[in-house]
Amino acid sequence: MTGRYPILTAAAIALAALQPLAALAADTPHWVHYKLLNGSAALPKKVVVVPAGIRVYEMTAGGVKEEVPEWSAEAANNVLKSLSAALARNARLQEVKLPRLAAADAANLEEHKALYKLVVNTAASSGLEHKVRHFDYAIGPGLAALQRATGADAALIVHGRDYASTAGRKAKAVLGHIPLVNIFTGAAPELGYSFVHLGIVDLRTGDLLWMSSEYRDGASNLRNHEDANAIVEALFKWYPGIEEYRRAYVK
Repeated sequence: MTGRYPILTAAAIALAALQPLAALAADTPHWVHYKLLNGSAALPKKVVVVPAGIRVYEMTAGGVKEEVPEWSAEAANNVLKSLSAALARNARLQEVKLPRLAAADAANLEEHKALYKLVVNTAASSGLEHKVRHFDYAIGPGLAALQRATGADAALIVHGRDYASTAGRKAKAVLGHIPLVNIFTGAAPELGYSFVHLGIVDLRTGDLLWMSSEYRDGASNLRNHEDANAIVEALFKWYPGIEEYRRAYVK
């Protein structure tokens, strides 16, 4: 496939597997549902933030990656605080707090978060021109009960990963024992990265109205509040980006 559309190479496929939810749009990092493009759906006004997991891993000199729960909790707290602050500054969106859910409703939400990840991975790795022009992915109306419980129009689902190197891995890189060029990212060498994905799902229809991702390598660290803020702010700079998306992909 040529032109201004997402191109899926073998390296990109591998990267998508290593970094779930990575949007591969060529000209923009965000995706917009066709109903927003043609005006048959309205932008949501109230959103409930649904955490789908912020995980922080430590990479050893041998390349082993192990989650550090305390770091994950710290990063998740930073990202959620940054999201709330960004929403407070955004005149288009109002945050509705996620209430304590009954066991059955909580289980249903977990199932739909898992379905959401599957759908987004499929969308981001499809590489199909017609899907970019007519972005129509959805997770079904199974979260309608959450809409009734919160009064929100949509769920904002956030997912993230952060990889930090041990001192031994950093020393190994300095000595040149880690390949200078990572075949997936082009980074040299791979000492870590931060990745955050946001998606907005219509709670009535299940349509994936909008999604975007931000990837940063090097010194970025989600446990640092300023870094988390910078990533979240970068993501919201593309919201809703309807006209930008139309100009880039819909001729």
